[in-house]
Amino acid sequence: MAIPVTNIPVLTGEVAERFIEQCDYNAKYLAGSEWQGDFEDIYKELIARSPILQ
Repeated sequence: MAIPVTNIPVLTGEVAERFIEQCDYNAKYLAGSEWQGDFEDIYKELIARSPILQ
């Protein structure tokens, strides 16, 4: 069985450092933006009740 050879991008240098800084910032300041399953139920109920969105 053959294994396909693919190019896998790897971040190095300043780009890698900037990526890590952005990840740390997002983890600290955007933690509340995580998906919550409760919102999906509310959204589905809203769609079901709205004649415009049906």
